[in-house]
Amino acid sequence: MMGNHIMDNLPLLERDKALALYAACKRIKEASACRGLKMRAIDEAAALCGISAVSMRRWYEAWRAAGEDPLSLVDRRYRKQQARSRTTLPRFLADWHERCIQCQRKGGVPTAHLQLLQDWSQRRKTIPGYEDWPGWPRIPEGWSLRNLQRLAPQSLETVALKQGIRAAAPQLAQVLATREGLWLGSHFMFDDVWLDLLVLAGRDKGQPLQLGVLEYLTGKRVAWGQKIRRRDEETGKMIHLNQRDMRCILALWGATVGYSPRGTTLVVENGTAAISKELEELLYHASGGLIKVDRSGIGGVRQTLKQGHGGRGVGNPRHKAPLESYHNLQHNRVSHLPGATGHDRTPPETLHGLARAEDQLIKAADKLPAERAGQIKHYMLTMDELSHELTKIVRDINARTTHKLEGWERCGYTVEEMRLSASSPWTPSGEVDPAIAQTIVRNACETGADLVRRRRMSPAEAWDYEEAKGNNLIKLPAWCICQILGMEMARPIKVASAYIRMRNKDIRDEELIYEARVVTPDGARRELAPGKYQGYVNPYDANQLFVCGQDGRIIGTAALVRRVCTADTHAVEQAMGKAAGRREQQLEYARIIGASTEADIVRAREHNRRVIEGEPVTISEYAQAYSLTPTPADKRAVARAATAAAESMPDISLIPANGSNDDELPHDLPDVRFL
Repeated sequence: MMGNHIMDNLPLLERDKALALYAACKRIKEASACRGLKMRAIDEAAALCGISAVSMRRWYEAWRAAGEDPLSLVDRRYRKQQARSRTTLPRFLADWHERCIQCQRKGGVPTAHLQLLQDWSQRRKTIPGYEDWPGWPRIPEGWSLRNLQRLAPQSLETVALKQGIRAAAPQLAQVLATREGLWLGSHFMFDDVWLDLLVLAGRDKGQPLQLGVLEYLTGKRVAWGQKIRRRDEETGKMIHLNQRDMRCILALWGATVGYSPRGTTLVVENGTAAISKELEELLYHASGGLIKVDRSGIGGVRQTLKQGHGGRGVGNPRHKAPLESYHNLQHNRVSHLPGATGHDRTPPETLHGLARAEDQLIKAADKLPAERAGQIKHYMLTMDELSHELTKIVRDINARTTHKLEGWERCGYTVEEMRLSASSPWTPSGEVDPAIAQTIVRNACETGADLVRRRRMSPAEAWDYEEAKGNNLIKLPAWCICQILGMEMARPIKVASAYIRMRNKDIRDEELIYEARVVTPDGARRELAPGKYQGYVNPYDANQLFVCGQDGRIIGTAALVRRVCTADTHAVEQAMGKAAGRREQQLEYARIIGASTEADIVRAREHNRRVIEGEPVTISEYAQAYSLTPTPADKRAVARAATAAAESMPDISLIPANGSNDDELPHDLPDVRFL
């Protein structure tokens, strides 16, 4: 019978033809046993196969000459192709791919080819598809290095078996999600990322590791913080971001951004940007069950070979794909800054010289006076300078409109704009007068000018658009922020004036100054009485100080005082106005206490002024000045009032003796003002 590997690779028509010829040749052979029936059998077989009797006899003789080999009934064109096509047999390809995969380096194909030739020449291993060792020891056709390189494994198999399942993930099936149907604050994504540059932090220099938060619906970066990786002088270990830094970023998010009243999911990982079970329960109860935590799974343990060796478990980057995309954009935006380390692990060769020059500069600065050392221009950015640059970069990224964020149009994040001419600025169509808008549209249709467009909103515009619809977020209460930061972040503070002063080199080198006035949890403003308190300052959010009593009860939050530049007249005027308003509030209670004294002073000042200027003071002077003559009824009313008063005060006489002069009235009587 024909070999299965031969029949597998024949076209259908050729396979049917070969089978028909094979059956016809067998019948002719059987008929040949009887004399005179051979030619008749050939004619009948030729008629069944649809060929001439001459051709049928030729096929029969070739078949007998080849020892009744079925291959002799196959067209010679296909026989040559069949000799080569063994290399495309599935079982040979599987064996060849396995040989290639076992060689880890990119040059593994030549090595696998060498091993294949050795196995063939030494017959030490049966090669699938060549079990009959055709033509041995001659090398089979199609085994050239060039041809087998063409048949090497594709990228998916190579990557999955050589590198691992995580490396092959982009080529595997995935779950595709969309932001359509979400609401503002429904998902916040936390993750850490290395910044590709070296910066200075005091005398230390290192590569910053950043923790950041991205709102999924709008794609807006809402919170971030970074610190450099440096070596601990005491332990010699490298210091990275840790759980304490994650708590600080979480507190920054809770105090400045907040969660949605419709519910919020915090998407975190299991490494640096992780939230412990205790913090998860705290957030759940503080928000009334509205905050939940979604942790990415651990991937990479189970590899392509299910029963083979497993890999090291790591987080799933596709669980936070929008945040990973943001990181790539941020890498591109910071690549122009000094001290850039490059994209991969091979830094620029000049970075070594830059770091050495910075070390020399730091040593030289130690020998200079402080005032002179402050004038040195460093070759690298300091952490403060990096924070300033990142603030601008993040603001620009949040304001970009040339993006391709998924589901943007379906969420309605587009805006129509118009302009009067090609040189005029764009204006939202909702702000254009309807009559002018019709004129613009008509001109655009008639002339083809670019006067009307519909563009995508920026992430910041999408955020504002959602807030304008009433989707406001709720900030975490102050007690929850303090719980997140932890007791180790509490610092003793003392209030002795209008400001709270403290120093913390972990936050900044200069003194931190806060107002000795807090906003209480119920929203009221309160001046702090002199005394001792406990204060919480977030290293990534030094703009506010959480003030607690000595017993830990929350009093409120105090704002950071920012110094203004003397040359900035507008800023100075604003600061002066704010300080004046603060002074008024500080003195308000003192003025309430002294209101009676102030009234006495005002009355005395008014009395003296009238005396000096000759205005009436006594009753007779008022009567004379305004020509007032009391009637008998007025006199009787006054007498009755005086009698009633005398009865209530028997020791005091309010009625002057008869014949007394009006000028001799007692001077301690209350002033009577006639209008």
